[in-house]
Amino acid sequence: MGLLSATIGAGETPADVLARIEAQALKVETPTGGGRMAWRLWGEGEPLVLLHGSFGSWTHWVRNVEALAERHLVIAGDIPGMGDSDQPSLPFTIDSLADEVSAGLDMVLPPAARFHFAGFSFGGIVGGHVCVRQAQRVLTYTALGSNALGLRMGERSNMAKASSRMTEAELLEVHRHNLGITMIADPANIDALALHIQNTNTRRARLRSGDIPRGDSLARRLADLTCPIQGIWGSSDQTAGRFVSDRNDLFRRIHPDCPFNIVASAGHWVQFEAPDAVNRLLLAFTAAHPVPPPTQ
Repeated sequence: MGLLSATIGAGETPADVLARIEAQALKVETPTGGGRMAWRLWGEGEPLVLLHGSFGSWTHWVRNVEALAERHLVIAGDIPGMGDSDQPSLPFTIDSLADEVSAGLDMVLPPAARFHFAGFSFGGIVGGHVCVRQAQRVLTYTALGSNALGLRMGERSNMAKASSRMTEAELLEVHRHNLGITMIADPANIDALALHIQNTNTRRARLRSGDIPRGDSLARRLADLTCPIQGIWGSSDQTAGRFVSDRNDLFRRIHPDCPFNIVASAGHWVQFEAPDAVNRLLLAFTAAHPVPPPTQ
């Protein structure tokens, strides 16, 4: 594909970086209850579906699509109510949202196509429900920092609030503060690209995940999945707090042989803060579980 690296070059802005990576994508839309769901496709090969987290968009994966598209048809969706997607049918539930995403995926991919799936945070929750619906087609499922596991969560406090009266510089400082509390472990990794993505995504997000992450719906769906699964968590994931090991225990209890990878020194937005490590883990997992050859 010749995708350009997700780094800011001389004379570039963060918006320029996103624009030139997005320009390499094929854009597809599918119906939702409130309009259209936006999808972007890069590369070729076995399909790998990506879903982003709350208040996000495909840009949560900006540091991953290049490497993943070298071996996969990468399919990144904007969850209805976020990014470029219109609202889902309202009021929504996790099941109704998964129904719309699953139906959209049926339109993006041919009926017989098998696929891998990776979901970050809320995208992993939605994706767990989608993959149960797509049980005959899904090859692997990876959750990155997802909740709705019925487990203890980290305590997050002192979130700064944005105001319409703030200057752009003041608003970015709010995002810098909040990214440090919720998403990125090392302050040095809260760069101009992270700030731009957070600022843009939060302005566009209309759907709120509400109490879904504090429930146990994903844990119940993990038990329903028959495909290989894995977990990828930052060692300093802020939503898990000091309870990251509880996630490992749950995954291994449900699927005893599944890999559960803890990425050192990374926070909740693990695929942005440690992209090389996450890309290697995803590619190794999908390579270990390819589309099976046709039966004779």
